[in-house]
Amino acid sequence: MTDRGERRFHQLVIAGAFCLALMIAWALAAPWLVTLIVLALAAGSISPGWSLTRRFHRYFVAPLYPDGPSEDPTSYLRADALLSVIAFAGAVFVIAGVPPLGWALVGLATLNLLMDGLADAAPLRRLLDRAFQRTQPGK
Repeated sequence: MTDRGERRFHQLVIAGAFCLALMIAWALAAPWLVTLIVLALAAGSISPGWSLTRRFHRYFVAPLYPDGPSEDPTSYLRADALLSVIAFAGAVFVIAGVPPLGWALVGLATLNLLMDGLADAAPLRRLLDRAFQRTQPGK
């Protein structure tokens, strides 16, 4: 179980970093910035302890606020893993010379993270939850 505030902080910081990359999309360094952000997102999806944003929240932000409600992080970690793949594919498309498709994929990942962080309404996470419920025995 993890703190809901930690998860939301993580998602909003990553979405903000993706927004920064989208704002400087004209620069040659923008797809490489997306790649670095994807590495941080993918590491956090493997294990929440590997996430730089979650660690920052635990050591600097969490002591300022009381403990929030806890939640099971499994579905969020799955969604983060898939979003990191989508955003990485976007960076690859931009580097390969197809910027409209690449930035659209990065924008999709950003929108999904913002929707989940602000309103707990991410369609991708909901679809993944349904898919994994059907594959579990006894459901």
